[in-house]
Amino acid sequence: MRRVIVTALAVVALATSAMAQSYDLFYVMPGQAGFKGIQAGIAAGDVGSIADVGVVNLGGKYSISDMIEVGALAELGLLNDNLSTLSTITVGAKYSLRETCAATVGLLVPTGDADDPGLSLGFMHTQYMGDMMINNWLQVGLLDGYTGGVGVNISLLVEPTLTFGDKITGYLDVLVATNTDDIAGDFLGINLGPNVDIMINDSAVVNVGVVVGVAGDAKADDLGIGATFITRL
Repeated sequence: MRRVIVTALAVVALATSAMAQSYDLFYVMPGQAGFKGIQAGIAAGDVGSIADVGVVNLGGKYSISDMIEVGALAELGLLNDNLSTLSTITVGAKYSLRETCAATVGLLVPTGDADDPGLSLGFMHTQYMGDMMINNWLQVGLLDGYTGGVGVNISLLVEPTLTFGDKITGYLDVLVATNTDDIAGDFLGINLGPNVDIMINDSAVVNVGVVVGVAGDAKADDLGIGATFITRL
């Protein structure tokens, strides 16, 4: 899980293009061998229309070893008439290169609303500046499932994080997404995603947050919102 189990925390519980190429809704390094966790949440790109455009996320992960984690994420259109009940399935893995960085891979399975497969490759890195931890996650999206047959997707998460007391960790996600076909044009979107982890007990956390569009033609037009429950098994 996030804060209470692994040392690298973080990210946004909302459906944003910067994070949609991974099975994990959050920036989390691979856990110890045998770790099992689940996440369940809801996200919407418009806080005023959750009942109409919300997406339900159900995910799980398992650490095969101290270095390798595998996982899967299902997006459900239970509240969204424009999506199938089982909208997408993403599977993937992380490989720890050292304590502060990891390689990631994600595969969008051609099922539900995804007609074509998608492949993402990424690199995670955590750095420290005094009491602040900054998480970074660069991903590229390949194949038609992610790109729609146009260019290569590029997404970057930069996430300063700070702990407040024993129960709360805050994150300020900077989310940048674009496509090589028009990097600074129609495909560029820069969003901010402030969010917090609230510890329930030693094995469970609730994350709540919002997403606000900042710049670019593809930035979020409305205030997005999301909440996710994360726990270990």
